[in-house]
Amino acid sequence: MWGAGHNGVGNRMRLHSMVQFGEFQFDPEALLLTRGSRSLDLSPKALQVLAVLVRNAGRLVSKDELLEVVWPNSVVEEGNLSVHIFALRRALGTRANEYIETVPKRGYRFAATLASKDSCRVAEYYIQQQTPAGCRQAAVEYRKSTSAKAKAGLANTFLFRMVLGDLSKCEAVPPAKRLLEEAHQIDPACADVHLSRSRLLCLGEWKWETAQDSLQYACEFAQDDETRSVVAAWQGYSLVERGDIGNGLQRLHWAHTACPLSPFISRFLADAHFMARDFYGCVAVSREALQLHPHSWLLYRTLGRAQTALGEYGEARRQYRRARLLYNAPHVGVLAEFAYLEAAAGNKDRAVDLLSRLSRGHVPLVSMAQIHSALGNKDRALDCLEQACANRDWSLSALKQDYRFDPLRADPRYRTVLKHVGI
Repeated sequence: MWGAGHNGVGNRMRLHSMVQFGEFQFDPEALLLTRGSRSLDLSPKALQVLAVLVRNAGRLVSKDELLEVVWPNSVVEEGNLSVHIFALRRALGTRANEYIETVPKRGYRFAATLASKDSCRVAEYYIQQQTPAGCRQAAVEYRKSTSAKAKAGLANTFLFRMVLGDLSKCEAVPPAKRLLEEAHQIDPACADVHLSRSRLLCLGEWKWETAQDSLQYACEFAQDDETRSVVAAWQGYSLVERGDIGNGLQRLHWAHTACPLSPFISRFLADAHFMARDFYGCVAVSREALQLHPHSWLLYRTLGRAQTALGEYGEARRQYRRARLLYNAPHVGVLAEFAYLEAAAGNKDRAVDLLSRLSRGHVPLVSMAQIHSALGNKDRALDCLEQACANRDWSLSALKQDYRFDPLRADPRYRTVLKHVGI
């Protein structure tokens, strides 16, 4: 629509996809301006004016140029242009003058920093690696946008780094909470915000029921099948952790069928089969997923856990070695998996040696409890769980279903911890 031949207007910055500025998204091809998930009601001429300014972002566009492009072959007064600029500024709110600058008697300049909407897609690619380095790179991409979706994604990078042991709870939860509050102010109907908030409520605050409410909101506000599938997967896994295995697996299998290429959903499904003690099912799902995602260290770890449960210790060791290589950084969590494997296999000396190399400041106390339990150190295992409970450790959500806690279940101290966690 906006071609060459208009004094260079439209040639400086050809934008073939939606762009982001502040809390707004604009598609100059479709002439669609949105704030969050809501379309803003503006006249076609006002949106055409905005398209010209956005295409020439950073450059002064004269009034004559705007009149020539937006009203070709027509004689219109300059006042018409002023009316549409005023409408744009009213729609853009309090920061309008930061976005559209007026140069008296000359024209207008679009001064906001533009970010391609694709930056969120790039960030999602990095975050799916589920490594600290991947999360950090995802954060760089998310920071290119100030949309609600980007802020929710940035919050996820903090939460995932906490799960990976790269940040403490004190370092991860407060900034994630602040980002989600900002995102909710921008767009309270953004599904990604509610999905991320459900993670925060589970991982950081143990508010299981409220987290389910957030997931329900995410499901209601989801505007695409991929988001709906991820929400269903998170719901399904949460149900399995809490003992509602049938409903949980049903949701997960639906999500996997709807979105079979998602590494997140594949891993949720594999982990849910592990939690449900369907170890052969976990192996099958993990192997199938690894055909599509051969570089997912988390899928190798889940496969190793299932093979350990089945007594296939040699195969489990191979999976953990692959996970460690793919993680491409020291990871004490994988070392803890090795330690549990050796304890379960009866190699007590080897397990004790690995245990001595683990730092309690970085390995979840829940993992330490599992290793001590496998070694027969029941009191030490319960000490770790009680300390984890006092710290409100995110990984205690597995207490109800994980078979590795079976030797402790009859102990009153274990039941007390379970009660405090509220699973």
